[in-house]
Amino acid sequence: MPASLLGTTGNFGIPNDQTGLLVTDLSFDFSSQEKQVLDKGGEVIGLAFYQEKVEVKISGLVSKTSAFSGKISAALVLANAIPAHLQKSTGGTTILTQMSRSMNNEDFEKIDLTATHYPNVTVALP
Repeated sequence: MPASLLGTTGNFGIPNDQTGLLVTDLSFDFSSQEKQVLDKGGEVIGLAFYQEKVEVKISGLVSKTSAFSGKISAALVLANAIPAHLQKSTGGTTILTQMSRSMNNEDFEKIDLTATHYPNVTVALP
């Protein structure tokens, strides 16, 4: 049963499961490089921000009917949109950079993924 929201609330839950993965946790960490311009006294008088990227972390259960089959260093199509906190908020490519898969005799098979979204990189998806 979906959650019943009463009163003033925020967004609740995760909108979409990833293909082959029942998502339990999803996070987006935004970052960029910074270069400072200093005056002769060492005070910051200007800034440049560049190399924007988003680190995406996904945790969940491996789907019984169609298990997750992504490969390291391959493009990952996200089922949930990246929030628009980048200067360039459209386009780009998300690359799968790390994967951890675990099994337990009294639990479901779990998977943890880390990917990096590069807003200015475009690749042809298979």
